[in-house]
Amino acid sequence: MTELDLGPLRDELRAELRARCQRRRRPYRLGVLVEDGNVPGGSFARSLEREASAAGVEVVHRTSSPDRAEQTLLLLDELVVDPTVNGVVVVQPVRSLPSAVVAAHLPASKDVEAITPAALAAAAAGSRRGTPVAEACLATLRHLGVDVGAARVLVVGHGPTGGRPIAQLLLAAGAEVSVVQRDVASVEPLPAYDVLISAVGVAGVIPAAVVRPDSLVLDVGTAMVDGQLRGDLGVEASTRAGQFTPVPGGVGRITSVCALLSLTELATMQPGPVASWSLLEAVARLISPRDPAGGAAAAAMTGALAAALDGLCRMHDPASEIAISGHTAVRLLLAADRDRIAFGDFQRAQRTAGPDALAARARALATPGEIAGQLAELEERLRTLRTTETLD
Repeated sequence: MTELDLGPLRDELRAELRARCQRRRRPYRLGVLVEDGNVPGGSFARSLEREASAAGVEVVHRTSSPDRAEQTLLLLDELVVDPTVNGVVVVQPVRSLPSAVVAAHLPASKDVEAITPAALAAAAAGSRRGTPVAEACLATLRHLGVDVGAARVLVVGHGPTGGRPIAQLLLAAGAEVSVVQRDVASVEPLPAYDVLISAVGVAGVIPAAVVRPDSLVLDVGTAMVDGQLRGDLGVEASTRAGQFTPVPGGVGRITSVCALLSLTELATMQPGPVASWSLLEAVARLISPRDPAGGAAAAAMTGALAAALDGLCRMHDPASEIAISGHTAVRLLLAADRDRIAFGDFQRAQRTAGPDALAARARALATPGEIAGQLAELEERLRTLRTTETLD
């Protein structure tokens, strides 16, 4: 047996991450939401935040109570609407809310872990990265020289953030993939495989009998046992493998870097400094307790924005990027103040026009005719911004 050292791969990915951070004028910002008492998830969160700090990525950390669902949603929404946060990680497991509710509150444009239906579909189509753990597994296999397109892979576990996206990404890469939900010891006959990837999250769940001699085993699942982080692969099982990744110190460390690389790619799809003051931020400022009189204007603006987005969606193919991204639509409306926004000076425009005029401008944009007249120019401006990452 050989315990794999993934340090060289991690160094390679870290170098790519640092290069991306150095090309950007403003630091990337990552939102991390973790429930109090989530011990295994907390370990991943700490690893993620250490990697972020080393690369120069700023982290906005929020901790919620596992018995207060409304607090979890409020903190998640706070990270989502913050225009300075480029992506959000909701550390699993979340005990206060069903995973479907978490996914519903997280827009695909800020979904670092690709847990939302739109992000999963995009990953399956190859138009964005898969989940960080799936990308980490694929990167590991390629680093080890595995011909993924010719590999026979057995994935144990089919969770929404583990085994399922791992299997989907490997299938898309051309591998022959078999999936066992959990109790692999009871499966007869066991599918033939060259690579075993376990993502169950139960310590020692993989018995030695199912590990084929000289096989490659990636141990992805983790669990806390007596205060120690352990993997799915037991000690006896690891002795039968030809090569295996340890827990801790294996694929998990690669996963953290992959999550941050996903963050950088999400940021390139978000408008840059020309629209850096979003109307969402203006709304947040208007409803501040220090300015209670601004509530009516904020309500007028948000209502107008909703109507404008409805108009956009009626005029465009629902599958188009503009129609499916509410945040992009908000920034399109913001960019309508051409004279000042073109120079990134929304703060001056807001001070000059005032909240009432800003709300009136948003209401005017809510009519499909007005949107139709400006949409082509605004789309082109945003397209230019997205392809000019160095301006961010």
